This record gives sequence, C-alpha cells and structure tokens, in this order.
Amino acid sequence: MINYMKSEMYRNVRTKGNYKFLFGLMGFVIFINVALGIYANSQVDFPYGNTNFSLSSLYSSLTVPMCLCLILCSTVFGQEYKCHTLKNSVSYGISRTHIYFGKLIMEIVISFINFICITGAYIISAYVMLEDSGPIYLENLFHALIGGIPLFIFSLVVAHSFLSIYDNERTTAMAVQWAIIVIIIPNILALAGKKISICRTIASWMPWNLASSSYDRIANRMIMPVSTDEGFIKCYIAGIIGSIIFLILGLVFFNKKEIK
Repeated sequence: MINYMKSEMYRNVRTKGNYKFLFGLMGFVIFINVALGIYANSQVDFPYGNTNFSLSSLYSSLTVPMCLCLILCSTVFGQEYKCHTLKNSVSYGISRTHIYFGKLIMEIVISFINFICITGAYIISAYVMLEDSGPIYLENLFHALIGGIPLFIFSLVVAHSFLSIYDNERTTAMAVQWAIIVIIIPNILALAGKKISICRTIASWMPWNLASSSYDRIANRMIMPVSTDEGFIKCYIAGIIGSIIFLILGLVFFNKKEIK
C-alpha cells in the first residue's frame, strides 16, 4: 500500500486542481480580512474591524469546512473513472483494500495540509489587518478547530465512500446522497427533536449538529456544542464511530463493485 500511496502523492502533487482549491481559498479568506480592515479604517464606528469578529466568525462556522471536504475529496480522488485508470491499478494486482485505504489516507493528508495553510492565512491576515481583541478569541478558535477535526474526517469519509461506489466523481446523485447523510438527516432529527425526545438525543450525536452553532439572545452569546467539555468529547466519539461505519460500508461496496 505504501507504493500505491507514493503514486497517489506523486499524482496529486502534479494536479492543478489541488493548487486551485488551496490558493483559491487562501485568497478568499485573506480578502475577507483585508476588506474588513479597509472598511474599518474608513468607518470610525464600524464594530467588526477586530479579531473578535473575524476569529469568532470562523470558529462558529465549522459546518463550512465539512462541506468543503466533499469538494476536496473529489479533487484528490482524481478522475480515475473518467480516465479509466482505476481498472489498470486493479488489473496490475493492487488489492482493492489497498486502493481504498491508500486514497483515503492521501485525502486526509492533503486535507490536513490545506487545513493548516488556509487557517494560517486567515489568522495571520486577521492579526495584520484588524484590531487585536485579545488572545481569548484565538484560544477559542483553536479549541473549536481541534474539536472539529473528527467531524471533518467524518465528512471526508462519507464522501470517499460514495466516490468509491459511484462510477463518476462529479455525479450529482453522489453529492445529493452525501448531503442527505451529512446535512439533511441531522437537521430533520433536530427539528423533530423539538417534539420527540429520542430524536433530540440522536440529533445531539450527529456530526453536523455538533459542528453547528446557535445564538442565545438571552445570554447574548454564541452557543456551540464543541465549546463545552462534554460537547468536545462527543465530537470525537461521534466522528470516530460515524467514520468507522461509513469506512466499512464503503469498503464492502467497493470490493463488490465492477470497475469499468
């Protein structure tokens, strides 16, 4: 599997799509803070020209990286089906298990590199362009991002499982099924949970709901499950269990699939 992973790394290092994804997002997050800084300098009473607003906006939006995992996974997976190159790997004698896990590990590695670069660009640009509100907001951001890692991996594993099953990396049906599993079902359960206690309990363990945030108007503060010790632990338990389930399901279907 090591040799297969090396070949995947070689292919991805020379793929333009990965760089477009990385530098595109880095440019976007830098632009956000630059725009905030420029506007804050021109408006005396502008309340959002500080790191409090910028960093809080990032750590209260953990569902966004979960959605980006679908795009990144598709980019790293490569156009194996379109180019009919995957069947060459199988006919060459590489086991499907090695292909399945080799690609997943590469997706996680490249996602982690992108995660560090994009987050780093966001934090540095925030401190360069905006008024420093104190270290507590940076600490909150790191706490939320570390708690969100298993949730991001869960999103990536679900996308990888569907990519391994379908014959097209960019099919709409694949994206829709990913959205049903990751987004729609947790939201339906959370909605039903307002009336049914068992649905509320199940919804509280769904990765999407653990990454979501809400605003408490009475306490005048943002509420995020990952901010509490209990929620932080639940993120890891739910992310690990969910990832294992879809990892196994994806492998079973991939082993039975006819590769054309």
